[in-house]
Amino acid sequence: MRLIVLMVVVLIVGLLTLQQMAPKDEPSVSTEPHDAAEDSTIPAVPTRPNEIKQFSQDMDQYIQDEMAKRVEAMEAATKQ
Repeated sequence: MRLIVLMVVVLIVGLLTLQQMAPKDEPSVSTEPHDAAEDSTIPAVPTRPNEIKQFSQDMDQYIQDEMAKRVEAMEAATKQ
């Protein structure tokens, strides 16, 4: 009797584990909206070591631009 109960418990735990580990059919939804046009401004990841310095500069500029956009959006939201 104990062996049967143990087997049932192991089966249930296995099924629950499979459900949690299985990939979801629906893609994850981003919390922030983005446009395809904005994605083109994101710097491409470098593939060669000599491109890292330029990538760093491009990424810094991108971060500054995004911060400026968010500041403008926050100011516009607080003015309303």
